[in-house]
Amino acid sequence: MTEAHAAAFRSEIAPLMQRLHAPLPVAELHAVVDSALTQCRALYQTGRSADALPLAREVLAHCMEANDAQLIRRAATVCGHLATDSGDLVGGIEHHVQVLRLATAAADPVEMGRVWNNIGVVTLVSGNYDMAARCFQRALALVETHEEHLQGRFAACANLADCCYQAGNLDQGIGYGERALLELTDDFVEQDPHGAVLVRRNLVRLLVASGRVPDAEAHVREAAALAGKMGSSRAVIAAATTRATYEIAVGEIDIALTRIDRALCTAREVPGALHDTLACAIRAEEAAGNAARALIRLEELSNHVYRTGVERARQFVELAALADAAGSTRELKQEQVRARLTLQLARPAQPESWQAMQRLAASAVMRIDQTGWHGMRVGALTKALALFAGTDPLQALEIGLAAELHDIGMMSVPAGILTQRAPLNDAEKAIVKRHPEAGAEMLSDNRHPRVFLAREIARFHHAHWDGKGYPERVGGTFIPLGARMCAIADAYDMMVCGYGATKPRAMGEALDVLRQEAGRQFDPALVATFEDMIRSESQGCGVDLGSSPGMEDFQELVQSLQEDRGFV
Repeated sequence: MTEAHAAAFRSEIAPLMQRLHAPLPVAELHAVVDSALTQCRALYQTGRSADALPLAREVLAHCMEANDAQLIRRAATVCGHLATDSGDLVGGIEHHVQVLRLATAAADPVEMGRVWNNIGVVTLVSGNYDMAARCFQRALALVETHEEHLQGRFAACANLADCCYQAGNLDQGIGYGERALLELTDDFVEQDPHGAVLVRRNLVRLLVASGRVPDAEAHVREAAALAGKMGSSRAVIAAATTRATYEIAVGEIDIALTRIDRALCTAREVPGALHDTLACAIRAEEAAGNAARALIRLEELSNHVYRTGVERARQFVELAALADAAGSTRELKQEQVRARLTLQLARPAQPESWQAMQRLAASAVMRIDQTGWHGMRVGALTKALALFAGTDPLQALEIGLAAELHDIGMMSVPAGILTQRAPLNDAEKAIVKRHPEAGAEMLSDNRHPRVFLAREIARFHHAHWDGKGYPERVGGTFIPLGARMCAIADAYDMMVCGYGATKPRAMGEALDVLRQEAGRQFDPALVATFEDMIRSESQGCGVDLGSSPGMEDFQELVQSLQEDRGFV
């Protein structure tokens, strides 16, 4: 965000912020909250969720001071949606859990079901379809006994149909999709017109994938009719990709490609719809045998996700510190020099928006690690390695904290690539290899020593000692020390935990692999130090490195490394 953009936004929300900062009588509080949340929803509809977050959170803080449960529910729900749309999946879940606690305390199963739907949507966005399905099933179970039509039951069934399609459970998905249609009323269509089109789209995908192509035709027509009535760009695009999916299935490839090209022209003006439209275009080009054109579409999808991920992350971090926007006026180059020198001094204060950066980093890795703790484990291992290597304790702590953000750039990689179980092809590998540079862009404001460290680690943690990693031709001691340490910790965590198509290894076996790669992928001296550290700490915890693969012993070791060692 430019300073002009930030200033314009501050001016835009200033009147509401001023009213929220002053004590308000109950009647006026409800009116102000209504006005503020309406503005937040308007910003959401225009793709400015990150802009709306500070206002929504200010509203939530005021509602909490007033101790009004109804207003807290509304404000926290809006905060959850905005955070999720901004890429802060962890923050989205935190806000929805806040609402869930209130709903549970009120013993309100309908509200609890709605919240579980919202939590499921967050995990669905992360690409964790299994966990998302469990959330939607829980939402469904909460409202199962209600006889009347419920929007929450419709949403749960519609979302479960999408999860089943992604997981390949086609028959089950068709069942959920058809059940969602039974719940769909005119009122629900009016409340969520886009959702009404999407449930038809999901059914068409499921029916086509299961070979029941003729059964999909009626849903194609209904999706088009709904989109025609609503006239919104998002609905029209969804209906177009739905029809194109059907046309590909019946062999009308040229018509499908023409339809998708038109939809893409519209979708490029509606970023929220571009991802799905490009994915449909890739499938169509593959079906037509146009491998080269499919790769071009894949590259556009990659660039779209990359740009969106970087821009959202930077906006979110900047807006999180909007209240302190006055800041320093010193030149950036002077601050970079200061950052390097400050590393040699006492521990600096925590950077502005550091917690926001941590949430974004955890959100970024949720697609490969459903706990979102990969970064925290790598940070703990990196800190311990730095200490064993003789690094000053305070600097070791800073390196460990910075290493927690090493994979923040994963926000720039399409979820479909990260979540697939099959090995990646060359084009997909190239897309994944861009995440270090994306992370460096997201952390480009490197005036604080820790952020400067985090940026270096994010950019170089996949550089190899022999210069054959990425970025290319960066090797040996030209790789920043923190990045060399993080690379070892990152690889060890990935091997022990196992992600995607990679099966988990025993901790001792993972050490063997590190040793084999010493001098090629990793700094050989640091590998030896890391092994000494793991063996020493494991012995102290009573952990058997030769035990069968599993997270329990490893988590115990990591928790030990996270303990305060007396230097904080």
